[in-house]
Parts: sequence; structure tokens; C-alpha cells
Amino acid sequence: MRWLAGVAAVIPAVVDILYVGIVIRQSNQGPHDPLGSTVIFVATFIAVLAVSAALAALGSAALRPAFLGLSALGLLAIGFVAIFSIGLPLLLAGGLAFVALLFSLRESRQPAGILKAGAGALLAVAIFVGGFESTVRAIACPATGIETGSGSGIVSGPYHYTCVDGKLTVVSG
Repeated sequence: MRWLAGVAAVIPAVVDILYVGIVIRQSNQGPHDPLGSTVIFVATFIAVLAVSAALAALGSAALRPAFLGLSALGLLAIGFVAIFSIGLPLLLAGGLAFVALLFSLRESRQPAGILKAGAGALLAVAIFVGGFESTVRAIACPATGIETGSGSGIVSGPYHYTCVDGKLTVVSG
């Protein structure tokens, strides 16, 4: 079980390093790109999930279900959303973390293990949804000029924005 969690930690760590190297460092988008904060959130979220899986592999058995619940659901969610770019290895890592979670729950044989795994999974969903919702509308307007665009939040739905000489106007729908 520990080696499954260890592999589930290494895969997203490698993917995250490649993601940061390719997308952030070699991005030729301007400083006012509305997707910039989302990219930073995704990279940070993947790093947190990798650390969570590593803690499950190396840590005590008491917190293992919570760490595995967090990493399994988080990796499966972000892997599904990013399936056409970095998602496939994240789905693989999420599947390995899920199998490790099942082994961990079988070993614990206590209702507390299931509750800890559920708490970790709920935390993963809260971070995932909250992170995308908060970063999708983080728009920085240039001091001069006009910039327009649109996007969509998981909960809040679609929006359109316009920046005119540093003033941001956001319209839902």
C-alpha cells in the first residue's frame, strides 16, 4: 500500500514540474492574462496533492485515509478537467491513490478511517471548486488601453469582462 501511495506522489510531482516549466516559464501571454492565476492555482493544487500522497506513504497509519482521500479525489478531479493536456498521468496517479485508500481502509477496519477519508475527499472538492472559482475571475486590467474577454466558473457560470483604462466591468451571463 505504501508503494502505491509513493508512486501516486511521484507522478503528480513530475507532472507538476513539467507543467510549471512549460506553461508558466515559457508562456508568452501578457501580465494581464486572466488565466495566469488559474495556472498558478493548478500548479499549487497538484503540488499539494503530491505532498498529501507522500505523507500517506511515509506518515502514520492514523492519518493515512485522510491524506489518501485528499490526494485520490483531487488527482481524479484535476485529471478529468485536464484530460486533454496533463490529465492522463494525473488520472493514473489518482487511481493508484484510490487503490491505496481502499487498502488503507481495509487495514483500519474502523468507521473513523472512512470518516477521515471522507473528510480528505471533501477538502479536495472544496479546494478544487474554491480555487477555480476564485482564480477564474482574478482579472488584472492594464492601466491604459482596452481589453475584453470571457470565462466561466464552475458554480458562478459564464461572464464577460471589459477593461477600459484600468477600470474593470464584469457582466454575468
